[in-house]
Amino acid sequence: MTIIVKSRIENGWIRFSKKVRLPDGTRIILRIEPVLKTKEKLKIISELSGSWSDDPTIMSIFDELEHKRHHNSGREVTFK
Repeated sequence: MTIIVKSRIENGWIRFSKKVRLPDGTRIILRIEPVLKTKEKLKIISELSGSWSDDPTIMSIFDELEHKRHHNSGREVTFK
């Protein structure tokens, strides 16, 4: 069972936005994923988008993918 609860860090403690209804003593795994603001997401996208810009092999890679895409006739299907 997975429960997803939006939370906030306050003075080093996790403050849940609603009561978590699990029995005391329940062992859990807590995965913390900071919620990024739109501006932060756009910055990451911008940084990643240009990561191939100076790679001299990128055009040959895309050419090969394009060639395979247009020349793959799929597989033969037979009906019995």
